[in-house]
Amino acid sequence: MHTLQGRWLRQYVIFPVMMVILALPAAGSVSAAASEEDHWYDPIWPLGDKVEVEVLKEEYVPFKSIGEIPARPALFLEIGDPFLDTGNLFAGFEVPVLGAVWQPRLWSYFINRTAFQSFDNSTEGRKRDVEVANRLDLYFNLQLTGTEKILLGLRPTDNNQPGRFTRYAWTGDNQDTNNELNIDVETLFFEGDLGSLVPNLDPGGMSPLDFGFTVGRQPINFQEGIIINDTVDALGFIRNNIVVPHTSNFRVSGMWAWDRLDRNDRFRGADPNMYALFMAADADVSTFNVDLIYVDDNATVDADAFYAGASAIQRIRALGGLSTAFRVNHSFALDNEISGNVVGEGTLLSAELSRLVHGSDDIVYLNSFWSIGNYTQAGREAILGGPLASFGILFASPNLSLYGAEINPFTDDVVGFATGYQAFWDHHRRNMIIEIAGRHDTGGGGFDSLGVGFQLQQAIGQYFQLQPEAFYTLNEGENDGAGFRFEFLVVY
Repeated sequence: MHTLQGRWLRQYVIFPVMMVILALPAAGSVSAAASEEDHWYDPIWPLGDKVEVEVLKEEYVPFKSIGEIPARPALFLEIGDPFLDTGNLFAGFEVPVLGAVWQPRLWSYFINRTAFQSFDNSTEGRKRDVEVANRLDLYFNLQLTGTEKILLGLRPTDNNQPGRFTRYAWTGDNQDTNNELNIDVETLFFEGDLGSLVPNLDPGGMSPLDFGFTVGRQPINFQEGIIINDTVDALGFIRNNIVVPHTSNFRVSGMWAWDRLDRNDRFRGADPNMYALFMAADADVSTFNVDLIYVDDNATVDADAFYAGASAIQRIRALGGLSTAFRVNHSFALDNEISGNVVGEGTLLSAELSRLVHGSDDIVYLNSFWSIGNYTQAGREAILGGPLASFGILFASPNLSLYGAEINPFTDDVVGFATGYQAFWDHHRRNMIIEIAGRHDTGGGGFDSLGVGFQLQQAIGQYFQLQPEAFYTLNEGENDGAGFRFEFLVVY
């Protein structure tokens, strides 16, 4: 059991790590002439393969043809024109009344994840969990045209809750064999473009009918999942390429969700209605996003809430091509605040910094956050991490059974960071992440944590991947946390 004082965490860990992380790859700003010189960090960085800067060739380079291009990995099921294949396309047929030409093809693919994992979440009195668990995501995509499709998604080996995965546990508080086989529909939606779906409405192609739309059960993720990361039954419309001065693209989308909104309580109720407006603009200096969500909760306990998020994403050339994303998100509890991170009132400020390590494709990053009050999301699936899930591997849940985030990903008066290094080898078929992350409780109701994490991903052939990972956390006033996972993925 360890005691971590906030001053110690800030003075001896966060600030030095921030300075080192940002200073090491500073060579990214050196000129081409200086890139041939030796540097003190050359024996250390990059950890991954060195990559030469591609330049335009002066000699003629012919296009590659069939037989010279590597074979295309086929999908699990392909009926009709194969996915990303070569050759002539099926001519299709014209749909009466609508006037659209459909070229139906059915593509099916799946991602199967099997993991052996052992972990101790530092809870006093709880045994270490050791289990084997499985998750299968199976999709059927009926593509009608280039813009119209129907997507069906199934998760036949789990029921989308931490304790409801097909699994076998040797130790822990849940020693048992779970069989969660099912045929429940997890995703089912139709999406398209009005002008493409019904071209007879505008044979000349001069009317502004290019509205994208979607209806059905679908995943919704905005502000990198900070404001919402859920699967809901919804109707949405989007308009791209709106002409606005000083922008290359302005996008507006509206959405109404009437079912399956999970308000961070692991309960998908039909009572809440969600109304949302999402806006994005590509300007010359940044990409700006403004997202607004209102949740009308008609449950017994009134819990209406309003959520607002804004972000600016850009690359700062003056700092050697530093990629940055600055965000501010706020949750307003219009009626009652509900404990357990369900509905709260607070502001989450965050900054994400990353850059390439000179001479490679390696990435070094530093993400920081500050929560003032109890910020909560509009919606979050039960197996996902909280608002901090996108900040680093130590805040992210693997979304597979009881193995959750290594460091608490929720935000109730906390400040913290995640900094790490991602290295690439073998033409990106292997990559590794090493990360240090910590959070300091500023409200007095929680505890401080400092952890280190490791993750390796290795592709095998065209369809398989191995992924080992491990972590260790020091927790103030609580037991240390430790664990490891070994995951085998089949992507077909």
